[in-house]
Parts: sequence; structure tokens; C-alpha cells
Amino acid sequence: MPRVGKGRCRPLPWLLVLAIAGCASYHPAPLNLAAQLQPSIAALDHAGLQIPANGALSLRDVAELAVLNNPDLAAARAQRGIAQADLLAAGLPPDPSISGGFEALLGGPGDVSAISGSLMQDVSALITYKADKQAAQAGLSQVDAGILWQEWQVASQAEQLCVTLDGDARMIASLRANAAGLNAVNQSTAKQVAAHNLTLNEASTSMAALATVQTALNTAEQGLSHDRDQLDALLGLEPGTEIPLAPPQVQTVSAAQAKQALDTLAQRRPDLIALSYGYTQADAKLRGAILSQFLPVSIGAAGGRDTANVMSAGPQVTLTLPLFNRNRAGIASARATRAALGAQFRASLAAADGGARALLADAALLRAQNAAADAQARGAGVIAVQARHAYAAGMLDALSAANLQTAAGERGREAIALNTQARIAELSLATLLGLGLPPIATPELAP
Repeated sequence: MPRVGKGRCRPLPWLLVLAIAGCASYHPAPLNLAAQLQPSIAALDHAGLQIPANGALSLRDVAELAVLNNPDLAAARAQRGIAQADLLAAGLPPDPSISGGFEALLGGPGDVSAISGSLMQDVSALITYKADKQAAQAGLSQVDAGILWQEWQVASQAEQLCVTLDGDARMIASLRANAAGLNAVNQSTAKQVAAHNLTLNEASTSMAALATVQTALNTAEQGLSHDRDQLDALLGLEPGTEIPLAPPQVQTVSAAQAKQALDTLAQRRPDLIALSYGYTQADAKLRGAILSQFLPVSIGAAGGRDTANVMSAGPQVTLTLPLFNRNRAGIASARATRAALGAQFRASLAAADGGARALLADAALLRAQNAAADAQARGAGVIAVQARHAYAAGMLDALSAANLQTAAGERGREAIALNTQARIAELSLATLLGLGLPPIATPELAP
């Protein structure tokens, strides 16, 4: 073999050095064990969101802050890196393999030691490249659609909690007003009892009504605190953080809007789009499994020198003959997975359609009930005012005054509860129909 002259470089060591230099290295990332909760709205990530001058946040403001700051969404977005890594892996060929051997001459007719070497490249990835790439891209799109659906749900949950908090505040205000009115009746009754103008039996009625209202007030205040903590957690705030809210404005979903949305549900709901991408991914994996019947396939070159100083070199090809295994188990599993995902998509679409239609009917019923309850509450409120004046003038007994005020308070709170339920139903319906979502690319499939 020719000797390497002075000043020449040996290519193999330099190739090894370059290969090692391009390898990844490890960098520690210590886990942060401190809770990352913010003390105020101002400390949250606003991403350009302009807070109103009066500080009161609308439903949209709270929804955007929740999407930007929700801890669970941050964790979900981190999962996207895994799907991106899968897409990167699908586009990279495997590294070539190199082998070499040396056999020292220990005896016999030979006069040199034997050496051998080979360079092989697995080309299986070229055969399945298109299917693998499509599967990985569909997987990434599925993750993106899933994250969007989570964001949409978090935004809707934030809006619903705002409406719930508004209902809690109105309920507490009604109970406090009712308690104040009953307390006035109770104090007056107590004076009449002390003056021996009324019996204790008559006084007990107003006392019992006041106790019932106070118990309901305590429960309502506890509910308000719980709902506020839920909204704080949704926004990544410390528990007990006050969030200034503007009176929530909820748009009613019309029948025409609902019909149009239902007709295109599979093309707009992110969870359904995620399932369709999952089906597309399974279809691509099935094509890859069928192509894998002939894998692995490797090509390369090998050469060497024997002990008689005879040198040889030539190409090498390695492939699998699909005689017995033929990847039948892998193909059957991929085909079954595709069929299962197709069935899951159809079932989810039917459930989404049926759920939206049922909620549409429920929202219409709640609107009608709320309108009737509002009218009844207004009428009961007028009677309660008249009863207070009549009681103050001595024209009505304490029992009747207490009963009429209690009835008016209950009517008013029933209207508040129905109003809250109706608005939450409208928000839920908009979420189920995907109203307001940006357009999302969908795969072409026929599950």
C-alpha cells in the first residue's frame, strides 16, 4: 500500500472528529419546585392585551388572559415539542455504519496480516419516507388542533365563571336586601312582643324566615369564594385574588347561526379535526406497514486484503424476503387502528352534533323560563314594597309581611339563577358549535 507522504491529511480521523463535534451534548435543566402563581392581574402575561382604564375586565379580556396564562395550557403546549421531534425524525435518514477487522498472521503460507472493512447505509427510510413524513405531519397537526381545543375550552370556562360570579354577586345582593327587610320586620315584631301586643308565636315566624335567609346568604358567600378561587386558578393567580369584572355581555346564538355551524361542525371543531388528523396518521402508518414487508434494505461496499496480499472490494446489498412474516402482524394492527379511529371519529361527531342540538333546545327553554321568572319577580317585588308600607302603617300583620317579602326574594333569586343558567348555556352552545374560532386546516379523509 502506498505510504502517506508528509503534509497529507488522513481523511478518516477528520471525518470522525467532525461527526463527534456535530453530536448533541447534555445540559442540566433543574426542576423548579416553587409554585408559579401570580399575585395580581398586572403580574400576568398580557401579550399586548389592553386593560380598560377602569380596570373592569370583559368576558373576552378574561378569556384571553386565561389562554395566555393557564398553567395546564402551558403544559399542553410543551407537548408540541414531542410531535415536532417525531416530524424531524421522519425526515432524517439513519446514520451509515462502518465496520473494520484485522487478523494478525500467526502462521501458514501467507505473508501479511488480513484486514477488512465495510460501509453500509440502511435505505429503508427512503422506501417509507413519504408515509412516515405524512404520519408525523398529521401527528403534529393533531397535537396543534388538540391544543386549540383546550384553549377554546379554557376560554369558555373562564367566561362561564365570570357569568357565575356575576350571578353569585346578584344572588348575595338579593339575599342581603331580603335579610335587611326581614330584620326590620323582626325588630318591629320583637318590640310588639315586648309591649305584649303580639305573641311569641307570631314573632317566631319572622325570626325563622330571617334565619333561613341568613343561612342561604352564608352558602351564597361560600359559593362566591369558591368560584372566585376557580377563576384565579384558571388564570394562574394566587387564591383569593380579586378580579374586577365588567357586567358580562353574552350574545344569543340564533337558530340560523346554529344550523350553519352544525352543518360544518366536523370542519371547525378542533377536537373533531384532531380526530380526523389521527385517522390520517393511522392511514399513513398503514401504508408504511405495508411497505415494511420488504425491510430492512441496506446497500454499501465492502473490501479487504487476505493473508496472501490479495485485495478485493465490491458492493453489498441486504434485504428481507417476504416469505413467512411479511409484517402481517404490523399490517393487521395498523389496519385495525385505522378502523378504530374511523369509528371513534364518527361516534364523536354524532355525540358533538347531538350534544349541540340538545343544548340549543335547552338554551331556548332557559330563555323562556328566565323571561317568565323575570316578570314574576317584578310583580312579587311590587307586592313586597306594598306589604312593607302596609305593615309600617299597621294595616298588615307581621306574618303576612314576612311571607310576602320572603316570597318576593325567592322569586327574584329564581330569576337570577335562571338568568345565570341561560347565559352559561349560550356560552356552552357557542363552544360546542365552535363559533368564533379561526379557520383550521383539515385533512382530506373519508373515514
